[in-house]
Amino acid sequence: MSSQKMLVKTISAHELMKILEKIIMEFDCSYDEIYEHFSKCYIYEIIGEKFSQISLSTSDFSNIINVMSKIGLHPYMIGTPILRVTKSKKIFPLLPLGNILTKYCKKIIRLNENLINKIIYGKTIEINDKIGFNRAIIVNKYGEFIAYAKIKREKNYTLIIPELDIGWYLRKGG
Repeated sequence: MSSQKMLVKTISAHELMKILEKIIMEFDCSYDEIYEHFSKCYIYEIIGEKFSQISLSTSDFSNIINVMSKIGLHPYMIGTPILRVTKSKKIFPLLPLGNILTKYCKKIIRLNENLINKIIYGKTIEINDKIGFNRAIIVNKYGEFIAYAKIKREKNYTLIIPELDIGWYLRKGG
């Protein structure tokens, strides 16, 4: 809980889809299926001084937020954060969004356990496959989200460069 004023507002699934538009296109996701997923959630935008975040919840906290703000308490977190939005309106997907995107997107690379272990340590890996896109969602053999990655094609191999992976929290984030 913070006494610093943070604006919390509820946004619709339609508004969220506008924010996610670039990410949906970048990972070749099914717009309709993602919209259906988010239409079952309560979606909050928490607007702070340095950045904002979008989070999801299965519960409606609107009344609680209103009561708390009247007594000078302002939550800085509600639900599960899925996006970070900078003051310049740059959008960054967070790890929990990856768990959702793996179900609805096509630009996914499935890697074996040895390569996954390198990815979660933030290491760039090299594979012999030719990948035809610039960014991908990395999953393990079970289809579980591991990372967002840049893809760089070289003459005889492809580099997979993790941008944000599940090991990040242990290395830097938390």
